Amino acid sequence: MQYKSSTLTDIKVMDEAQGIVEAFTNTMGAIDADGDVIMPDAFDNSISYNMPVTVLQGHDSSKIIGKVLEAAPITVGDGEAKLWNKIQFNLETQIGREAFSNVSGGYAKEWSVGFNIPDGGAEFTQYNNSNVRMIKNVDWIEVSSVIRGASPDTQTISAKSEDKAAIPYRDTETTDTEWNGPRTVAAVPNDSNKSTLRRMFAYVDSDTDGEVKSDYKFPHHQWDGGVGAANLRACSAGIAALNGARGGTSIPESDRKGVYNHLRRHLESDDRDAPELLSAAQADEIMTSAEDRRRRRRQYNETIADEKATTDDHDWPDADDEVPLVTDAFVPSTQEQRDQIRAKLDEMRARQIGFRLRNKV
Repeated sequence: MQYKSSTLTDIKVMDEAQGIVEAFTNTMGAIDADGDVIMPDAFDNSISYNMPVTVLQGHDSSKIIGKVLEAAPITVGDGEAKLWNKIQFNLETQIGREAFSNVSGGYAKEWSVGFNIPDGGAEFTQYNNSNVRMIKNVDWIEVSSVIRGASPDTQTISAKSEDKAAIPYRDTETTDTEWNGPRTVAAVPNDSNKSTLRRMFAYVDSDTDGEVKSDYKFPHHQWDGGVGAANLRACSAGIAALNGARGGTSIPESDRKGVYNHLRRHLESDDRDAPELLSAAQADEIMTSAEDRRRRRRQYNETIADEKATTDDHDWPDADDEVPLVTDAFVPSTQEQRDQIRAKLDEMRARQIGFRLRNKV
C-alpha cells in the first residue's frame, strides 16, 4: 500500500458532540514530496465504490479511530484540487476520543491517505519540467492521522454540527460530593491551558479562541490542583439549567443538545437516569415563570420594607413613658372598678339595642 500525507494548516472544529470534521486530506495536481502527482479525478472510483473509508491512527490497522462519511475532489485553480473528506471519529472508544481531541486541539498536524494503485493506474511522464509518476487511478483503502507526510498544502476546513461548541464527553471517574460551582471555578488558575479547561467544562464559546477561563461554561469536574472526577450533582444542575432552572442558560439553541449529551453520559456512567432535555421553548417558559416569581417576590419585599419604614416614622411612646399595661390598669381590683365596668357594658348594650331598633324602623 502507498501513502500520501497532508499538513493541517487550519483547524476549526464545529461538531464536537458527534466527532465530525471536514478536512482536505490530500492535494492533487501538484508534485508532492515523493515526486508524484495525483490527478484530480484519481479518487473518483473509490468514492463511488469504497465508502465509507476507514480512518486509522498512523496507518495502524489495529487502531481504527473513525470513518470517512463523504468525500469529493474540490478544484482550487491552476490544475490543482484537494480531496475533501467528511470524517466521523468513533467517540465510543477511548482511542477515537483521544484522536479527535488531538485533531480538534491542533496536536495532530497531518493527514495521510493509504491506497493501492491498480494496473495501469500510473505512468512516468514529464510534468512542469520534472520527471514524475502521474497517478491516474487509486484504490483508496484508508486515511490516517499522522505526524509527518508527503502531500502539500491541505487542511482541516471545518467540523460541522449543531453542537459546535459542546466539548466531547470523556470517560472519567465520578463523585457525588457536595458541589459549589462558583467556588470550584474560582479555584481553577486563570492561566490554565486550553486542554485543562476543556476537561473541566462542557461548553466553550465558539466565538472565542477558548484560551481563557471566561470562554467556558458548565463546570462539572472537581478541582484539587488539577481536574478531578466529574461531579454528578454538577451534571444534574447543568441539565437543570439547560431546562430553564436557576435563570436558564444563554448558550445558543444549537449547542444545547451537545452539552446535554456530555452531562448525561457522566450520569449514565454511574447508572443514573438523566432528565430529558426540554425544548428551548419549554425551557424559556420555565425560565420566564421563574423570573415572574422572582419579580413578584421582589415587589412583596419592597412593599414590606416600605410599610416598615412608614411604621417606624410614627411617634410611638418612648420606653420611659408611663403606658398602662393590661395586667395593671384594666384588671378590676376593687368593687368600685367592677361597678364602673358593669355600668359601661350596660351602656354599650343599650346603644346596640337602640341602633338595631332604629334600623328596623
